[in-house]
Amino acid sequence: MSGLNERIHAYDSWRTRIADVLARQIQWLEGESLADVATRNRFDALLERLKHDRMTVAFVAEFSRGKSELINALFLADYGQRMLPSAPGRTTMCPTELMYDPTQPPGIRLLPIETRLQETSLAELRESPDEWISVPFDPADVDSVREAFECVSETRRVSLEDALLMGLYDEVHSGVEAGMRSGAPLGQDGDDRIEVSRWRHAIANLPNRLLKTGLVVVDTPGLNALGAEPELTLNLIPSAHAVVFILAADAGVSRSDIEVWREQISPTHASGRFVVLNKIDSMWDALRPQAEVDAQIARQVEEVARTLSLPVNRIFPVSAQKGLVARVTNDDALLAQSRLPDFEQALSREIVPQRQSIVADQVKLESDALMGMTRTLLSSRRIALLEQLLELEGLRGKNRVAIEQTARRIRLERADFDRCLRQFKACRTVFARHESEMTQTVRLGRLKLHVRDARQRMKESRLSSGLRGGMDGLIEAASRDFEALSRQVDEVQSLMAAMYSSFGREHGLTLGAPATFSLKRFVQELDRLKVYQHRHFGALSLVTTEKWALTRRFFETVAVRLKAVYELAERMLKVWLDGLLSPLEGQVRERQSQLRRRLESVQRVLDASGQLQGRIGQLELDRDRIDVQLARVEQFAAQLAAALTVDVSQSIEATAV
Repeated sequence: MSGLNERIHAYDSWRTRIADVLARQIQWLEGESLADVATRNRFDALLERLKHDRMTVAFVAEFSRGKSELINALFLADYGQRMLPSAPGRTTMCPTELMYDPTQPPGIRLLPIETRLQETSLAELRESPDEWISVPFDPADVDSVREAFECVSETRRVSLEDALLMGLYDEVHSGVEAGMRSGAPLGQDGDDRIEVSRWRHAIANLPNRLLKTGLVVVDTPGLNALGAEPELTLNLIPSAHAVVFILAADAGVSRSDIEVWREQISPTHASGRFVVLNKIDSMWDALRPQAEVDAQIARQVEEVARTLSLPVNRIFPVSAQKGLVARVTNDDALLAQSRLPDFEQALSREIVPQRQSIVADQVKLESDALMGMTRTLLSSRRIALLEQLLELEGLRGKNRVAIEQTARRIRLERADFDRCLRQFKACRTVFARHESEMTQTVRLGRLKLHVRDARQRMKESRLSSGLRGGMDGLIEAASRDFEALSRQVDEVQSLMAAMYSSFGREHGLTLGAPATFSLKRFVQELDRLKVYQHRHFGALSLVTTEKWALTRRFFETVAVRLKAVYELAERMLKVWLDGLLSPLEGQVRERQSQLRRRLESVQRVLDASGQLQGRIGQLELDRDRIDVQLARVEQFAAQLAAALTVDVSQSIEATAV
């Protein structure tokens, strides 16, 4: 296997080990009655995130740069032939995702291009199976898979009017220039019809060894498609863990290459950016010394590095076509000459450790919080047991009157704690009111109202200023929502800090600081959407783009992305709010149980002589059991820490040595 294969499989094994440790933790916690419903739900959510963790690599290039061939060579060479269509000219006509979902049958799902006439975003259409055409294949039959992939090359002709409404044609321009601006039309015939891709999007569900690990490969159909399908620029490409930008050694860097690099890739990926200078085999020459050929390739690399403002070590000259041939024919010499392994190693050394670090941090943060709650609970129980032991030890040799006085004191403590419970219920009522206000602030229904108002304003407008006002108004309304949420979060954090401090001080509860909630990622995403809006819906767009098409494009990009922001905020807010009261509620329940057990212990001593020593012995056994549980918690924490700190790359290199 190549270095990329090895590291991705090693990462998958690492992720499985982490999930195993977490599964054993929750199983043990439930067996020891230390996990409530909230704890179980948080562990389940963490395990689900690990199970469905994805590592996405997006390939971006102008047509005829050999992008599909590079994907064939990197990920699909095991099939022994070319799987993605690859030939001179345009081959992949629509954005294509290669992935594996065991809950779906093998095949390719295709979204008809006509869906661009609907006021429905691609993100929403993903959840509508009836809108897609399915082309099944037999994963054991290579020809069946290859033939299914031919679908992504299919085209059809549509009228100029439909092309305009679908956002695939610019009426101000024509012919080649229109194609360069909007991307999809391939030419115009005598009937004023435009040739476009038959499909808007394709998702291939392929049980490939690499894809089964959670790898997702995104193949974009040329740079011009980035403007035609905003889902790529706002979601798929920015969320990818690596973006591979492909140039051709025989074509150099074009103007459109530079624009896409500076506007779409460089701003969203400070790391995980790779530039592949493909087709270096066009520079091979049997009549020239190899050193001279290598020097020419090196000059090309330096020129690309200067143009894109990148270090030379981020540019990788390769021959994808020769690399694929070498893999299929097991020609090690040709594979080395293609330089494909050099790029694979660089890709795997960056994206795998980067993804591992992110996942490890997320798991550690959540697991530390969950096990911290368990430690606190067990420590509280242990302190209560020690208090009971001291209490009962003090009753040795005492008469009935003294024992009754102890029971009376415990009842008074219980009555005092009942007043604490009333205070707690009042605080919980206040918390519930805040919780309702916060969830209302970022609920989807609120965003829908903003979208409806913006859409109405844009429809009624006859001037570009009105269109721009509707667009700006939507972003501003979302910003106001998150500003209000920020104030509400601050209020709740202050409330909970006061509650934790008060209950800890007045009632002896063992509480740390309440968890905090950061809105930084949402503010950054709103800022990114503002920049995107001004760049793609500026004055020029408002003048040159038909109103209906521009309105539809705005709502299928900015509004759809806002929907994802609100959904994520609502989901994360719920997790945070659920976790705020859990430690306090757990401590209150535990204190109630402790007071009940203390009173029962003293009452048994009152009811029957000779039981004092037996009760003391039982409490000592309970204390020892808690000590064992605390030791087990530390053991689990150590196991998880050891598993999380395993460096996948180092372990592979050590094995290789």
